[in-house]
Amino acid sequence: MKLEPTLAQSIVDKMMKQIPCNINMMDETGTIIASGDKKRIGSLHRGAVEAISSGQSLPMAESYGEHGQPGVNSPVVFDHQIIGVIGITGDPEKVTPLASLLSTATELLISQAQTNAIRQEHTSRLNRFLHQWIQTKTIISKSSSLYLEAEQLGIQVEQPRVALALHATHLPQIPMDTADYLLQLSDNTSLVLTAYDTTIKRLTSFAKDNHIAIGIGTKTNLIKTTVNQALQVIDIQTKLADPSLISFEQVQFISAIVNSKLIIPDTLERLRNATIDGNQGELFKTLDAFINANGNLVHAATNLHIHRNTLSYQLNKIHEETGLNPRNFKDLVELYIGSLLIKLNS
Repeated sequence: MKLEPTLAQSIVDKMMKQIPCNINMMDETGTIIASGDKKRIGSLHRGAVEAISSGQSLPMAESYGEHGQPGVNSPVVFDHQIIGVIGITGDPEKVTPLASLLSTATELLISQAQTNAIRQEHTSRLNRFLHQWIQTKTIISKSSSLYLEAEQLGIQVEQPRVALALHATHLPQIPMDTADYLLQLSDNTSLVLTAYDTTIKRLTSFAKDNHIAIGIGTKTNLIKTTVNQALQVIDIQTKLADPSLISFEQVQFISAIVNSKLIIPDTLERLRNATIDGNQGELFKTLDAFINANGNLVHAATNLHIHRNTLSYQLNKIHEETGLNPRNFKDLVELYIGSLLIKLNS
């Protein structure tokens, strides 16, 4: 490992907050790469060169100007190899007790930095793989480089999984199981890939408790499919303003309708321009209530908090504006499909 100046300076800065002495950090050649005195960076430190040569802490009693001041210089060891020297400036008799602690603390900080770097690299590598995986249109071939990457990351790509999409304006930290995978799509949307029903139940409850929209795909080993399903659930749930729609099984019929051509363009255009007394929202509200009440005028009027005669007037206006009669089953189906297409494509 080579001691990087940025890491070295951060260690020096941390140490100097605790120790009222100047501290220098030298690389494996004895050159100062970090210091509380920035003017000394880049100069060769004679005490550091001697500490590297001897492999032990050495006091330095005399001044060598820019090449070293009185103090103690201790080798910094990582993985049984001297990678640099840390020096503390001051009267050797006074700062020697601090030198050993300083050296040990430095080695611990370097070790932690290395561990963090390895962890960060693994996280970045995993994220790159997950982004590629969710875009792959076919099952990953065993001969592909992506399959090799999955093996190195310890991911069994053949195992069927479910994608869960979680969406919120301010998305809190998602509780994860070590066997699952989390992918951040944006500030507002995250994906969780899991093979376990327990995760689905846990995240469904988490989403409900935290008022988060959740979309659940079907279980498959073609990850792109289940991811697209989960995201489509979120889209349909949002546009229909129906938080009860959380799984692809619930919206599969709606999805099929949206992707079909079950309504002619002229009819769709008439419905798109239709209103009840100039209010398109009122038209869709009336239509939804009538459909949800299974065509029962009394129940629909009650749910809308209007008189039955008012509802009859509104249904007549829908007929007049669209040419489709909501009281006729065939026309009602066409109105339902048309309203879905308009809402989901707006």
